[in-house]
Amino acid sequence: MPESRNIPQHVAVIMDGNRRWARMRSISSVLGHDKGSSVIEGIARHAYDMGVEWLTLFAFSTENWRRSPVEVRGIMSVLERYLKTKMHTLMENSIRLRVIGDLSGFPTNTIEMLRNAVKETSTNDGLNLTVALGYGGHADITGAARRLAEMVRNGEMEPSMIDADLIKDHLHTRDLPPVDLLIRTGQEQRISNFLLWDLAYAEFAFTDTLWPDFTPHHFSAILEDYARRSRRFGGDDEEDGSLLKALSS
Repeated sequence: MPESRNIPQHVAVIMDGNRRWARMRSISSVLGHDKGSSVIEGIARHAYDMGVEWLTLFAFSTENWRRSPVEVRGIMSVLERYLKTKMHTLMENSIRLRVIGDLSGFPTNTIEMLRNAVKETSTNDGLNLTVALGYGGHADITGAARRLAEMVRNGEMEPSMIDADLIKDHLHTRDLPPVDLLIRTGQEQRISNFLLWDLAYAEFAFTDTLWPDFTPHHFSAILEDYARRSRRFGGDDEEDGSLLKALSS
């Protein structure tokens, strides 16, 4: 295991490859998503055991609405089934669930289940598990800019008062620390409009392993690689510690 000082505080994951995993087995994409959802529990538990405090998962993007209605309904059913069957696991492991993104297009029942899960786990003090649903980085930043513009128009603030901290305070990710490490499974090497603001100084790790096949062993190997990297944040090595602390505060 990497030394504790080299463990990323916040790991974000683009869980890619569910559909390809299903196609390789000539089964429906919904079954691929279902298999992918079964991986989450083991990865979340292992991440926390290794010292990760925040884990953010990209589950459904603003662009995913373009998929077929059949697949979208299937994804919603997988999400609801996960919430029905895994709430006890979240509580037993003291996992605090957060949801970020625009849920306006989601079924009413799904939204209610998500809100109840967030509320029930709100006092848990273990891993901070955030699920991005109906989320897009462009939409998040655009929404923050619009809200700040309205505040200026209403005379609540001067344009000169807008800084990086204020923008962050108006993002869906306001409660999340900067991402230290982004992992993308499934062969692709892009960030797909995910956490654009919060990935500013993140390290990236891409793996060919499809998400349904991703294991704690894969996760550990990526963290071992991360521990060997030098994060300078645009400065010199000796500045790393103080600047990282400032960015995470």
